[in-house]
Amino acid sequence: MIFKKIPVILIILAVCLMTSPSLSFNSSGLCLDPEGIEIKDAAGKTIKLDKPPQRLAVIGRGSQYLLHLLYMFPEGPRRLIGMEQRGSSASDFLSAIASGIENKLTLLPNPGPESIASLQPDLVLMKGFQSGPLDEALAKVGIPTFYMNLETPEEYYRDISNLGVILENPKRAAEIISFYNDWVSRVEKALEGLRDDEKPSVLVVMGNIRRGKYAVRVPALPWMQTYQVKAAGGRPVWLKAAEQAGGWAVVNFEQIAVWNPERLVIIVWYSTDSSDFLDWLSADPQWKNLKAVAGGKVSFFPSDFYGWDTPDVRWILGLTWMTATLHPERLKDYSIEDEVYLFYEQLYGLSRETILTKILPKIKTDFR
Repeated sequence: MIFKKIPVILIILAVCLMTSPSLSFNSSGLCLDPEGIEIKDAAGKTIKLDKPPQRLAVIGRGSQYLLHLLYMFPEGPRRLIGMEQRGSSASDFLSAIASGIENKLTLLPNPGPESIASLQPDLVLMKGFQSGPLDEALAKVGIPTFYMNLETPEEYYRDISNLGVILENPKRAAEIISFYNDWVSRVEKALEGLRDDEKPSVLVVMGNIRRGKYAVRVPALPWMQTYQVKAAGGRPVWLKAAEQAGGWAVVNFEQIAVWNPERLVIIVWYSTDSSDFLDWLSADPQWKNLKAVAGGKVSFFPSDFYGWDTPDVRWILGLTWMTATLHPERLKDYSIEDEVYLFYEQLYGLSRETILTKILPKIKTDFR
């Protein structure tokens, strides 16, 4: 599996050794390198900084995923000086729970190097795994960029470690990784001894309306949704159809009928009502005959401010929900409310009152 539970001190040591062998530790467990920071990003690019960056900007598509991770560190909000905004806010979640984020500088979508340079950042954080023209343009004005991909659990652990180095807090990075490790281990322990013939066939689709008709797409092979089904003790049926896909792949009903999954998990497009989608499935002469629909084994992936299926920090909530959905007898202690309280208390330091009033009302789920 991905990671077994690792003592926090060993994670801290590993994070430090990844950056430099010539290090020392301060009283907080921070690894100090007299030669500055040298670290490799998700694009395979090694950056060298004379000192830890104090002014961070978050730019590019999917920047909310980086912001949500950044705000797990106490240094994150203090060092963030600006970000790209692609919607009504840079993050609806952070706008609801993080005081002061409304005072951060924001840039319009797809900002050019001049706009980014106006923020005077020491380092620009971007999501992805390939460098682009923007990197070269920013490099010419002396602004380094650092990529974080955050598409799989392995990448999450690596990127959390890297962020701990950038923020001079590998101890907090180790705590976050340990939290995820503990939850993954709980799922692994619950599924110990599960035979292949006990794993239901599962189809995960994103449903939305196109030209007045419902349409579905399946996730790419290496994406988080595929991992969640496998790790939760299911057999994803769409893998061959997604082998060549670089993103969501449209599939027709003929293919879905061949798969005829035992469980159907639907990610509802934000503008689509889940009850309307279920009504359509139950009434459609083709879909209603699928094993999953006929047997009442249709579930909708939960979300709060953001979906639990996405490569966001919430993927671990999606994993435990998927496990409890596919194998409720093996995760008998599962409570979606308890999971939410633990997640937001330990990773964001939110009070139970804040979670009760601002997070729980946002949760969309059919889990009972």
